[in-house]
Amino acid sequence: MARQNFVGLVVSQGRANKTVKVRVQGKVYDRRVDKEIIRRKDFLVHDEGNICKEGDIVRIESIPKVSKRKAFAIAEIKVNRGQQFAQYEELARRRSKQEHEQEARKFLEDRQKFQSLITQLDDLKRLDELSHLITKNIETEQEAHAAGETAPSVDNSFLLNEVNAIKAKYQIQAWPSTEPILDIELNQPVYQTEIEKRVYHMKHILRELMENPSYAARKIEIIQDKLGKEKRIEDLKPAVQKNIMRSWLLKEKNECPVPFP
Repeated sequence: MARQNFVGLVVSQGRANKTVKVRVQGKVYDRRVDKEIIRRKDFLVHDEGNICKEGDIVRIESIPKVSKRKAFAIAEIKVNRGQQFAQYEELARRRSKQEHEQEARKFLEDRQKFQSLITQLDDLKRLDELSHLITKNIETEQEAHAAGETAPSVDNSFLLNEVNAIKAKYQIQAWPSTEPILDIELNQPVYQTEIEKRVYHMKHILRELMENPSYAARKIEIIQDKLGKEKRIEDLKPAVQKNIMRSWLLKEKNECPVPFP
């Protein structure tokens, strides 16, 4: 007696040892609707070498039952798509790993920059405290001499040495200084996309479009394109005009007519 043979698609693999799920699809005539319909049936199939992958097209044939639900085995791998999918998955995993490593490096670099910035601010704060302390000691001695009293002598050499060390570290000529010492951009916004940049500057863009005469023609064009020829712009309230322009600006394909500040 000939063995049963089917060609199907491996839809599940790896959940059980030496077992894959194969979906067989075929057409059968349905008397109720008087036409052929597609029927699908899933088989648990024995895979001795665990070589099949999801996406492979295989031929299965009947065998003596291996278990309660397994009565078929892999006879042939016709199309080895599963190996290609496995390669794509491996490539995706490598790329994901590289992205995570890159993000981790960036995080460590940003943290190191932040710690360095905190150290610099602490040094400048200490420099300010030392300068204030030295000035206070000198003023106290001068007031005592002016009053004819004997002021306790204070040795400022240790404080001056610390001040000079901080000045040399940051190449400061005088303190307090009017020249920039640290390059701090804590308030500089970071934009991930063009839309985020537009949202951040939305008030400026809408104000220019509504009030600046040089953008009047562009404003009319944007609003009229939304309204059509039947309605007039003069009939709309300023708030409605702003909403129309805001919706238009939030589409990245539309070019922003106002330069960012």
